[in-house]
Amino acid sequence: MICLNTRSKRTTAIAWLSKRGMRKEKIISILEDLKLRYGRKRLVLIWDGLPAHKAKIVQTFIRENASWLTVHRFPAYSPEFNPQEFMWSAVKRKDMGNYCPNGSTQLRTKVYRSLKNRKNKSSFLRGCLKASGLFIAKELGEG
Repeated sequence: MICLNTRSKRTTAIAWLSKRGMRKEKIISILEDLKLRYGRKRLVLIWDGLPAHKAKIVQTFIRENASWLTVHRFPAYSPEFNPQEFMWSAVKRKDMGNYCPNGSTQLRTKVYRSLKNRKNKSSFLRGCLKASGLFIAKELGEG
C-alpha cells in the first residue's frame, strides 16, 4: 500500500504478505491495523476488485467506519491505474530478477527487504503515484 499525506505530501509504503492469499478475514485485519495506525485521520483507500474486498463482512466494516474511511474501487481490468502495480513491477524486475530462493521463507524475506528498502523513498513512491495517472505533480508536492 502506498500512502500519501495530502497536507505534508509525505509518502510511505506499508505491506502485508499472506501465505494463503488475501481473504476477507485478512482484509478486516488490515483495515483494523490501518485504524490503529492512523487513528482519527481520514483515509481514502483505492483498491482493485479482489473478491475479498467485496465480501459482506468487509463492506459492513467499511460502512461502520465511514467516519474515517472512504473506499473507491479501480475500474475492472485496469492495473495501469494502480500505483501499487508500479511498485511491484520494480520489486520483481530489480530485486527479484534472476533470484532463486531455497524456499518460501527465503522468498518472503527477500520480498519484505525489497519493500522495506522502498518504504521511505519518496521520489520512488511519488513516481509510482504519478505513473498511475491518478495524481498530478502539484498534488504530490512537485510543482
